Amino acid sequence: MRNKNNTAVASAACVEVQTTAGTQVPVSAAIVVVVVLLLTTALTARGMAVQAVVTTLATAGLLGIELVRRLVEALTTRRTR
Repeated sequence: MRNKNNTAVASAACVEVQTTAGTQVPVSAAIVVVVVLLLTTALTARGMAVQAVVTTLATAGLLGIELVRRLVEALTTRRTR
């Protein structure tokens, strides 16, 4: 986003990270990355195989995405009626 003076303005939903100049990452994406890393570390530290951890988290992520999509669809169709 840019203001009238053509300078970059940080959005409230983004955090600034050290990548390239002016690159911003959405807060929700940063939180997801941190949670996945913490879960991976915790499950591996408790003795679970790394392949099983990756499979479990990938499956949970896909199921979570589908759950959110169907929930949004169900809530939006009921409101329009």
